[in-house]
Amino acid sequence: MCPMTSRRAFVTAAVRGVAFALVTALFTAVPLFHGFLWCVYIGFFLTMAFGVKLPEYPNYLCSLLVGYVWAFAYIFGHQWLEAWFAMPSLLALSLSELVLTFLLIFVHLRFLSRTWLNKIPAVFAAIATVFAAGGIQHLPLCALSAVIGISMAVGTEVLIQRLVK
Repeated sequence: MCPMTSRRAFVTAAVRGVAFALVTALFTAVPLFHGFLWCVYIGFFLTMAFGVKLPEYPNYLCSLLVGYVWAFAYIFGHQWLEAWFAMPSLLALSLSELVLTFLLIFVHLRFLSRTWLNKIPAVFAAIATVFAAGGIQHLPLCALSAVIGISMAVGTEVLIQRLVK
């Protein structure tokens, strides 16, 4: 990888620094968002890891959002197995994780790889935010915060590209 020019590095740091300052102010000033700034970071760093490609913005968002659908299965899957088959908790949890992870990866690789749902790490990121936030009651704020992070990564990249021309 070629080293970044000093100008590009300065513009990138300045634009993203300002963006994070504004988002932090929002998440600090608005009580509804308290405690969810970390989800912004999840969306942001995941998008950065993908390489921040503007044409793939719908892929990032849709993959993340479908992850919140999968999160329901991950949160309740082991409980359903325990109830339906009267199996011990540890076995139900392990079996649920095996089946759901297999299905998620297989379905997204085999059937969704050429759709807007092809960013498997974003699907898992959504599931992780629900687990880390303590359950599905926080799903809307996790999703909104992660979407803000994705949008911030893509939006700042567009601005950076315009400023360094």
